[in-house]
Amino acid sequence: MDPALLLFGLAVSTLTGLVFGMAPAWSASRADVADSLKQEGRTATTGPAGQSFRAVLVAAEMALALVLLAGAGLLIKSLARLRSVDPGFNSENVISIPIQLPAARYADIPKQTEFRRELLTKLNSLPQVQAAMVGDAPLNGNEVTHSLIFEGRPPVSVGDEPEVDTLGVMGDYFRVMQIPLRAGRALADSDRENQPLVAVINQALAREFFAGQDPIGQRIRWARDTGSPRWMTIVGVASDVKQYSLAQSAYPAVFTPFAQSNEAWRRWMSIVVRSPAESGILIPAVKRQVWSLDNQIPLDQVESMDDLLALSLAERRFNMVLFGLFAGLAMILAAVGIYGVMSYSVSQRTHEIGIRMAVGASGSDILRLVMGQGARLAAVGLAAGVLGAIALTRLMASLLFGVTPTDPGTFAGVAVLMLAVVLLSCFVPVRRATKVDPMVALRYE
Repeated sequence: MDPALLLFGLAVSTLTGLVFGMAPAWSASRADVADSLKQEGRTATTGPAGQSFRAVLVAAEMALALVLLAGAGLLIKSLARLRSVDPGFNSENVISIPIQLPAARYADIPKQTEFRRELLTKLNSLPQVQAAMVGDAPLNGNEVTHSLIFEGRPPVSVGDEPEVDTLGVMGDYFRVMQIPLRAGRALADSDRENQPLVAVINQALAREFFAGQDPIGQRIRWARDTGSPRWMTIVGVASDVKQYSLAQSAYPAVFTPFAQSNEAWRRWMSIVVRSPAESGILIPAVKRQVWSLDNQIPLDQVESMDDLLALSLAERRFNMVLFGLFAGLAMILAAVGIYGVMSYSVSQRTHEIGIRMAVGASGSDILRLVMGQGARLAAVGLAAGVLGAIALTRLMASLLFGVTPTDPGTFAGVAVLMLAVVLLSCFVPVRRATKVDPMVALRYE
């Protein structure tokens, strides 16, 4: 805890207690001593100003609670929608280990390719491994984009070329991640150096740039390549994958073999292994294979794909929990406030209730009388809360997913919840009012 933040919180809390404690103290200091000593002074009602002030405070508590509940409800609904999103791959039984090859020993592409190829051979020889690959795995935080040129199309001005995600892979990437192919074939081990350059694109790229065409066999190249043009033939179309976040739409992407790359600066990669074996057994075995090739490569970050998916939702989950805690506290304060006001009102109206019951009023009549006061407070608080929630939730649009800031279901749900809180808070005072003995009440006079 930051000391300055802690002191600020203590100062605000102390000031709040002093400010809100002054109102009842000031009211008590103005009480008439003679009236207070009389028996009827015990039940003498406060002035209209005091009653109105209490009512306004309780209505404000309800309004603030409803605003926070609406925000929490929208975040809960957003997280639920987000968790149901298909990431485009199967995260079960998959571990990911990010590594970076040291520049001093792997400055050129042949050495990088040799390391990756030998590592894959060793990983696939492990009995616990179903399939392995090295490359830019989903949700690993790496992002590389290139400008793209399409063969046979009119030239585009420099800087106006479409930009796409580019992912380098080696091994059975689509089998490891269980990403379905929609057309053509996957990248194969035969797609090596000195072989025709190939690429697999995703559906987002096919939809945007090959609408109504068959992309298989078409050729593309990077706009910023130096030297002679390096045209890549599209050999497959893969399903879209949430590469960076479940909340983001899939971007147009190109998968290329590491072995055919001319970008020596791309020394990073993720080792991705699919295996039904326990990670406690598999991870040490994978590390041993890496260190058998180079024992100076650090392997300090090992994550399962399930953990990476959960981590991608961590910020939204934190926002939801924070809003939920504040909303819960606000709802408790509102309930206590309503209970206090209704209890005080019933105690102040004991004589009036006794007279009503003495002249024939039934328990249901008293129930309507007291609940009517609670209902008026609820109506004012809920109306103000709905207006405040509409204003607040519009500012939360960037935190939401698949839910509008004014989602009717959420607003209706929190309004019903607040109404239930009001009814429960009024229950004890109302029950006490219906149990008043007319003779006991009239003795106060």
